[in-house]
Amino acid sequence: MKRWICALFLAIVSITTVNAQRSWFEFEISKELSDKLEISLAPEIRFKENFELQQYFFEPKIEYSFNKYFSLGANYRVGNNPDKDGNAQWFGRYAVEGKTKYDWKKLEAQFRLRYTNFDDFGGEESDRSNYLRMKFQLEYDIKKLDLKPYALYEVYRNLAQGDFTKARWEGGLQYKINKHHRVGAYFRFNDYLVNDDESVKILGLAYKYKF
Repeated sequence: MKRWICALFLAIVSITTVNAQRSWFEFEISKELSDKLEISLAPEIRFKENFELQQYFFEPKIEYSFNKYFSLGANYRVGNNPDKDGNAQWFGRYAVEGKTKYDWKKLEAQFRLRYTNFDDFGGEESDRSNYLRMKFQLEYDIKKLDLKPYALYEVYRNLAQGDFTKARWEGGLQYKINKHHRVGAYFRFNDYLVNDDESVKILGLAYKYKF
């Protein structure tokens, strides 16, 4: 069975690679300090076309769950966004968020409201403004196969302009290897809503380790 899952995973990656313009590689290490409190560290590397380095960063995060329906979290991102000449441009970005979710049988619905001073589209052309980000996500738990396919939509409201300026569509698949290790792949479409900037297609690969 695991061979079939690996074959499916590789097939999804191969298909999305053909259509993707950029590649992102995500890692996450997390630990529960108590039943309600969790900390994590998430390094990430992003590449443009032809695997040209776009950005890399580290993102520590803390999250507190009041109950199984609602949690609050905060993170701070420290990274490097090299310019066209390869010179380092270090930056720091913060975010605070509230998240709610509801489980119905094998289906889970999530809503996240995040306030942040970065848009997460990346690149030197990315503006640095304050955003209110609203994310809707649905995921389905196939327990027999340890698989979780999901789909999400996220919209960005630029608080300075007072407009919804950007949006993100994403579909992906997560596989639970065991209680500590998870891998995933996703295809992401970043869309500019109010100008003529070209939309970006992204292939992402993720690995998570939980203590």
